Amino acid sequence: MAKYCEKASTGYSNLITSLSIKSVFGEAVDVRYHQVQIQDKTDRPAGFNFRGVSEEIIYPWMDAHEFHGAKSGWQTRTFERPKPYMLDYDENIGTIKVPFLVAYDQVETHKQSAFYALAFLLWRRLQLREASKIVLAIPKIQDVLQITNLFEAHFFYKYKDSKGASRLPVLALYAIYTVLLDEISRFNGKHLKSLEAHSAADAQTGAIGDIEVVDDKGNPFEAIEVKHGLPITTAMVDSAKQKIRGSQVDRYYILTTHAQHEPSEAVLKEVKNVKKLLGCQLIVNGVIPSIKYYLRMLTNPGAVLPAYVKKLEEDEAIGFEHRDIWNKIATGIISTEDH
Repeated sequence: MAKYCEKASTGYSNLITSLSIKSVFGEAVDVRYHQVQIQDKTDRPAGFNFRGVSEEIIYPWMDAHEFHGAKSGWQTRTFERPKPYMLDYDENIGTIKVPFLVAYDQVETHKQSAFYALAFLLWRRLQLREASKIVLAIPKIQDVLQITNLFEAHFFYKYKDSKGASRLPVLALYAIYTVLLDEISRFNGKHLKSLEAHSAADAQTGAIGDIEVVDDKGNPFEAIEVKHGLPITTAMVDSAKQKIRGSQVDRYYILTTHAQHEPSEAVLKEVKNVKKLLGCQLIVNGVIPSIKYYLRMLTNPGAVLPAYVKKLEEDEAIGFEHRDIWNKIATGIISTEDH
């Protein structure tokens, strides 16, 4: 069933629906009796048609999680017949007929776990999706504004699964720094530290920022902290001050994707205090203006895009949806004006 989840999506959706119902109602319901009109033949009737559950609950959930397929597990006559899904079910289901009916039989006759069956089918679907590695598009452009628009559209797309979206600006800035370090003399003898896992806390890793440029001895030289959708506050500046207090970092950036990225008077006052107390230049700005500024410094701005794509492919926080949307933006299927 897992193998043919996309080719036989109606049967797959049908089984996912029944396993979900079985996981909830357990022995109180025999899920082979999927229609009210045949439930008088069992002493464990559900009291409702499964098709409605499939269309109104299962399909919207599957679609929202990028499991695309049939809008119902009962959308063909083969599955709609008023007959229970017994091993001798005589309709022409096709390739999946045996595994489909055996799955029902195992759950109802042999008391196998519907919950684990459901978990397995979804897990295998995830595996298949991830295994079909999308080849990510790399636009061949040099225009700073165009590149910035690509990044902006990708960062601010309204993702269904928004979990990894806050990682995107970090990856873009990291990609820019990979090119920047080769071109700017200020970074001679310096190198980029590998990115920590998205879920790792700075306190655990000892990092002073999301991105760190270090010298040959591993001492921080420049660091960038990225805030997603949050205006910069004095508390953030104070937190940065605590992190850089024991280091010799020369420059520290706090960058935000929030529309209001201009520092307030209170924030500016704290920034000046950091310079005075620690001798570190603290810069507060927006991610997008900073990206534009960095790109203008580069002789080959387009070199940033392959570096970004590489990080999109590698980073574990980035999901299928983020990669898929990048391709649609990079190839013009989604306009950079739509964000």
